[in-house]
Amino acid sequence: MSIQQFRDAVYQTIGKRAAATLDLVDALTVAGHVASPVALSEEVPFQRRFSSVYDVLDYSELDQATLAAVLYAQQPADCEMVAEYEVYAVDTTPNERPTAETLADRGLLKSQRDAPVRLGQKFSWLVRLVQRQTSWVAPWDVRRVPTTSTDTQTAVAQVQALDGCSDRLKVLVADSLYCNHLFLGVFLLVQTVCALVRLRRNQNLYEAPSAKAAGAKGAPRKHGPVFRLAQPARPADRTETFQLAWQTVRLSAWTGLHLRKLPALVGLALRVEFLKADGTPRYKLPLWLFWTGPTTVALPDLCRMYLWRFAIEHAFRFMKQHLGLNANRSTQPANVEHWMWLCALAYWQLLLLRDVVDTLRPAWYPRPALGPGQPLTPGQVQRQAQCFLLRLGTPAPAPRPAGKGSGRPNGFRPQPRTRYPVVRKGHKRPKTARSRAPAAV
Repeated sequence: MSIQQFRDAVYQTIGKRAAATLDLVDALTVAGHVASPVALSEEVPFQRRFSSVYDVLDYSELDQATLAAVLYAQQPADCEMVAEYEVYAVDTTPNERPTAETLADRGLLKSQRDAPVRLGQKFSWLVRLVQRQTSWVAPWDVRRVPTTSTDTQTAVAQVQALDGCSDRLKVLVADSLYCNHLFLGVFLLVQTVCALVRLRRNQNLYEAPSAKAAGAKGAPRKHGPVFRLAQPARPADRTETFQLAWQTVRLSAWTGLHLRKLPALVGLALRVEFLKADGTPRYKLPLWLFWTGPTTVALPDLCRMYLWRFAIEHAFRFMKQHLGLNANRSTQPANVEHWMWLCALAYWQLLLLRDVVDTLRPAWYPRPALGPGQPLTPGQVQRQAQCFLLRLGTPAPAPRPAGKGSGRPNGFRPQPRTRYPVVRKGHKRPKTARSRAPAAV
């Protein structure tokens, strides 16, 4: 799909402030460094005054359901598939706001043990992985994770929406945070989406239970023998070795396994080992994956699907450094979520521009020629995006001059903003006084 068709389709889905919204997306696309949203008013594609930036963030309307349908239809034709599956990734990214006392619904962010406490909000992103060995993704859904919910519950809603958008087969890859019964339970209900998630190294799976004896009383058993990842009790059902770039990878698969709290979902456990030249493991611990789809899929394809997941991490880094993903410091949660969607649309424009912009490089850049079919990186596309967009034009009409605003009336005193406490989900158990027996005399 062409960049012009994408811009026209997105423009039609915007309610209020559509022209100013598209100008702001163009400014985000070419900025390269975003100190704050209002600083984008100085970019060439933004034709309006700086006050229009605040109008867009406060009053612009994006119909997310309609926009998601448009984005799915506008996916590039060269998006790669693995084993006839569209590959998607889900993950959350934090927006740290340690001093924003007037920001509602601010909670504790996930951190490593012994790390300092971080405060802010989290956003769950669902993206289509575009091309292997690149960092390109196609954002499809962005949702804020409220403190009344969890990462997995928000991702479940996104998976259900993805299942209803088309009849094509899809795979959702995710890290070990999503390997639990709350998230994987949704794959018993959806029809077109399978899960490929990473297992924690201390997680146990269970074999199928033995058949109930004839005439025995009681309910049939749900779990068979324990399957420990550190020491599998039986040999692998399938084993295969293949070459991934310059590395040799050994794959071992065990079928007929399930989680303890989700016995109805039977899947495949895949052990991934990267080998040295002498055949010994390169790393101390292997990588374990859990697959909920058909067992007929080739093991190397499952490995490639999961390793492709890291493209979403590179996309987060690029959007934070060059699209100002966390640059909006508003105290309105809806305002911040709206900004996240604008960053996603700006990234979409860079994705569609990668094959049409010039491949010029500065004199101080390395000069190796790009190989056949090798796309530009998001940073390289952003350097050339402004020249192309100015030649292309915009469906947004030119701004019309407006009169001077009346401003605040004399004597107006705004009320101080409400301070919100930090939401802590966990509750410490109250300390109970220990009763001591009297000492013997």
